[in-house]
Amino acid sequence: TGPPVAASTWQQLTGQAVPSNAMIDSSGEDKVMRELFVGNTTPEMTEQMLKDFLGNAMVQVGLNKSPGNPIVTCRVSGKFAFIELRTRDEAANALNLNNIPYLGAQLRVGRPSKYTGPLTQHGNWEDILAKYMSGELQLPSQGGTGAAEAVAPAAAAGGGGGAPPMAPAPGGAGMSTSAAAVPPAFTSKVVELKNMLTDADLENPEEYEEIMEDTKGECSQFGALKNVIIPRKGEKGATKIFLEYMTVEDAAKAIQGLAGRTFDGRKVEAAYFDEARFSKQDYA
Repeated sequence: TGPPVAASTWQQLTGQAVPSNAMIDSSGEDKVMRELFVGNTTPEMTEQMLKDFLGNAMVQVGLNKSPGNPIVTCRVSGKFAFIELRTRDEAANALNLNNIPYLGAQLRVGRPSKYTGPLTQHGNWEDILAKYMSGELQLPSQGGTGAAEAVAPAAAAGGGGGAPPMAPAPGGAGMSTSAAAVPPAFTSKVVELKNMLTDADLENPEEYEEIMEDTKGECSQFGALKNVIIPRKGEKGATKIFLEYMTVEDAAKAIQGLAGRTFDGRKVEAAYFDEARFSKQDYA
């Protein structure tokens, strides 16, 4: 198949245009299995731009199952979007696009909050690019099998359980090994997030609802969410976000995946929150 083609950026890896194709599953009731949440979008990203960019990326690295753009629809809502894939398999493969950079932002790709299906083993965009640069991943254009075959086994071996592994936050390093090794003082099913919001974010009711939907879509990929609480401006705990998971294990995945990331230039703090205080709505 020849040596790997040198590339230093994702643009070089996914820069070729491809034709579109509209071969989708016929059953409308499985739409939730074919739909994915895309977070961290910016105002200039239109539905067509996201559809073309993400679909083209899938084709170029071999995440599609048949020729053409595997994304059939895209709808944008504020700071996030939803894409619908042709098949369940292609939707599962598209999870490997998580953290792909576009127009200065790192897109978060995951299952929507209404998804109740099984967890899907997958990697991140960084995994695809790293394997490509090392020569371990051969693109379809080079006669290889593509990213779906190369990344999924590694994700399964790593025990990710479907939740994306923690990647370094943009412009900085992720959680250090020494910090990760320090056990917390206590564990809980509730996670407290700080530095994600400002008072200005909570002023507009429509933007508040967008933030709520964005949070559910983003954080449900770590496990089953029971509740999401975002105190409004003027209330105790305003600018914090509280995530209540069904298990302590899922809460731990959320902390590992979110702590140290940046959100609108602010470093996110994620920690366990006392369940008794949460039940009493003591969010201070």
